[in-house]
Amino acid sequence: MCGFAGVHLSDCSAPIDAAGLRTMVATLRHRGPDGEGIHLEPALGLGFVRLAIIDPAGGHQPFASSDGRRWLVFNGEIYNFRELRAQLEAAGRRFVTRSDTEVVLQALEEWGEGAIERFNGIFAFARWDRDSRELLLVRDRSGIKPLYLRFEGSDLWFASEAKALLSRSQFREGIDIVGYMGGDEVDPMLEKTPFIGIRQLGAGCLLRIRDGAVSVRRYWSYAPSIESDWDGDEQSLIEEAHDRLETAVTLQLVSDVPIAASLSGGIDSAAVVAAMVRAGRSDVETYTVEFAGDATGDVRHSKMTADALGVAYNGVPCIFDENTSALIPRVAWYAEGEFDLGFVARYRLAAAVRDAGAKVLLTGQGIDEILTGYYASYQHFRRISLVRRMQYSLLPSYRGWPPFGSEAIDELGARYEYDPLDEGSHALWPSLAAEKLRADHHRLSSGMLRFEDRMGMACGVEVRVPLLDHELIQFFASFPEPARATLFSAKRVLREAMRPYLPVAIVERPKLGFNASAAPLTALVANHPADLGELISDETVRRLGYFDPEICAAIRSRRDYVLLDHVFVVHLLHRLFIERFDPQQFASREVDSAVLDSASSEPIVHSSAQSDRLGVERA
Repeated sequence: MCGFAGVHLSDCSAPIDAAGLRTMVATLRHRGPDGEGIHLEPALGLGFVRLAIIDPAGGHQPFASSDGRRWLVFNGEIYNFRELRAQLEAAGRRFVTRSDTEVVLQALEEWGEGAIERFNGIFAFARWDRDSRELLLVRDRSGIKPLYLRFEGSDLWFASEAKALLSRSQFREGIDIVGYMGGDEVDPMLEKTPFIGIRQLGAGCLLRIRDGAVSVRRYWSYAPSIESDWDGDEQSLIEEAHDRLETAVTLQLVSDVPIAASLSGGIDSAAVVAAMVRAGRSDVETYTVEFAGDATGDVRHSKMTADALGVAYNGVPCIFDENTSALIPRVAWYAEGEFDLGFVARYRLAAAVRDAGAKVLLTGQGIDEILTGYYASYQHFRRISLVRRMQYSLLPSYRGWPPFGSEAIDELGARYEYDPLDEGSHALWPSLAAEKLRADHHRLSSGMLRFEDRMGMACGVEVRVPLLDHELIQFFASFPEPARATLFSAKRVLREAMRPYLPVAIVERPKLGFNASAAPLTALVANHPADLGELISDETVRRLGYFDPEICAAIRSRRDYVLLDHVFVVHLLHRLFIERFDPQQFASREVDSAVLDSASSEPIVHSSAQSDRLGVERA
């Protein structure tokens, strides 16, 4: 689990700017505090920083094949690398390390691009073949690990985070508002980002450069079923869901360093910890963010889960007050996009995990997008899928769109009400639902997975998301529409699968927002400190030109902090990455303890009516 940066020049004899590459790598040092490496040759440069998880003594990168022909930089984990290694050894290959990195390189040599489909894991990598002069870039199926790109003519720069590319001043062109919103396509092979001119390789895609030609293809697609036939056997699906979940979690326990887990009080993270315990990891340390007053009951339910499973509970206090403002620029620097106070909370949790000695954190993230967990019911999900098709196509990867309340959605969707088990069901429903499920899976890449990766890596912690194991989510994708209608509502399939192992109060607890009691960012910074507060001023709005000054003045006057947060975040990103780019200001994770431990008798809180904002949801 690491970070890498590289450059590929179209002129085969052109030298690489070594100092520039080292500067790119330096911006990623938080991702890999355990080691660093550079490889240079004409027209090709690779740089790497390492967080050692598997084979700490070996697996240093950039990693070369035994003949020096091929080079690899690899960010991630291949959970089934031992099984693949055994297959490769049976084919006559020999290994010099115990690392999954070497397995990736030799698998590509043995099986070609077909090796990628054998990998079970989270990964982004670049493989260079000196003889064929081919560069191959690959990203995992759900986009759990990042891979950013910048083309200048036929030359390519790439990196694990956008800031490495932005270290080159000529790439700092401005903020891309559409990219900030999550893009305007579903499953693009090259995703837009919040930065003009910088793209991200799409989830499940690979990019190849050979003989000056660039090609991109998708090697895996998330494809929910559009079938309407089902035999009604719920129990078999629930039992298989349980078995697949436990298999995924067990597979992701591979590590040569300590592993921790997050608990948020909901069913998702509880299911992961329960599976860890059943796999023999009863020694796992769990971590929970403790918001002021525990208004949502998260702490109480997390402790209940920990007690029931017999695992250690660790609370991480997170009180949002004026002092929190000191952390906001730091979190924005690592977030590289839309963020809220949920990111601040996860940063604090990751810091606590690393300070306690663990480098790996398992979470329950991602399953809400797969099982329609953000909706009151599957029927509500279907209605939204109809409204979004009618009004906005698939643009609403932007959280918060379309701007309809539940009453409007119900009114628009009522005419299409139907019994999903009735043979006379409306024929559009399966395809509409599948389309919306695919869109929700796609938005993980720029949303919740960015949240997990950036806040974890900011503190040198690898975050694993076993509920996005590709075989598990492919199983859920195979559910026909009638099965989804009965088993996806309130994530019933997951709740029933885990009912024998968790307290009833956890299994039946409804979903709530992860930071439902936290203030919008602008509620904290509107009046202090002046340096942050001025980012939403009339003068800044007019100077930067990203938003309409009159509209901004109106939302500020009515204190619509939810909308104002977007103005603030875009302007803060512009300041940090375009106007005042300076990685050194965040080079150390040491933050004034008064900030991390700050407590306020009257923390700023917003009402539960505002909880359905553009915030991070509970996993």
